[in-house]
Amino acid sequence: MISSVGSEHCLDRAGVTGSNPVSPTSKMENILFVKTFSIVGGMLLITTIFSRINRDFETWKETYITIVGTFLFLFLAWFYGDQFPINIIMVGIFSGFMGWSLGPFIVKVGKNFRFKEYLKTIGVKKIESEGKLLFYYENDGLNPFESDSDEMEKIKNKFNKEVIEKDHFTYSEKWRNIVFQAMASTSMAIFLALLIVSMTDIDFGFLGLFLFIALTALIIGELLNYFIFKSTRYRRFFCYCGVIIFSLYLVYDFNRLEKAAAKGDESWSTAVSLAINIYLDIINLFMDLLQLLGDSF
Repeated sequence: MISSVGSEHCLDRAGVTGSNPVSPTSKMENILFVKTFSIVGGMLLITTIFSRINRDFETWKETYITIVGTFLFLFLAWFYGDQFPINIIMVGIFSGFMGWSLGPFIVKVGKNFRFKEYLKTIGVKKIESEGKLLFYYENDGLNPFESDSDEMEKIKNKFNKEVIEKDHFTYSEKWRNIVFQAMASTSMAIFLALLIVSMTDIDFGFLGLFLFIALTALIIGELLNYFIFKSTRYRRFFCYCGVIIFSLYLVYDFNRLEKAAAKGDESWSTAVSLAINIYLDIINLFMDLLQLLGDSF
């Protein structure tokens, strides 16, 4: 997970008054909004393209280069934030690396979803006993087996031969529906966050510290679960937490954008910083929603 914690601007809300519909303040607000949302839109477009190109990491070297490149160009995008057009170039390259890593993630979640649907088809169910995940056949509940057992290995090999290698369309419609639901839910969260910020006079700056602490705890918890606990229950819990955190981050970052625009800030550094944060909110929210919807077995 790439967090959306970046350099924040402590800006005061300022009202826009006057009868002139094209006042200087309005122009400056429009400039910042146009810059920010244009960058966000471009980043999402580039990410989508690269996620379609790369479907899997073929080597550990490719994985390592992608991770290092993502963080390197994220830093460079912030470092050159006020220098146009190099800031846009850095942001574009960062978006490409994000898309390059997002593609394999989507493929992996999709494969896991199809495998769980395949288990349903062959009559395999699961139970959790004493912290362990066990599987059993509906007509043979007295002989459960674990996820790393020989029986599960046979099922996986059969799944690869019957579904992955030969029939690429099995469960594909269900998977497309899952992806669509994740995209629709993310879009709804964006719309609601914009609506909340635009329709209220609340300064959501108070969320900053809370969200930083919550996101830090979430990252630590996910790392511990990935390397130590390896629990699907914990993973789902962290995904739910991620959905809440990044939804609130959307409200927080849109509010920062509104306050910056109201103060008359039209700088590239502000636009780039806010665009990166909003972009990361959207990507992480989408990933958590996709994980939750695809893990519904």
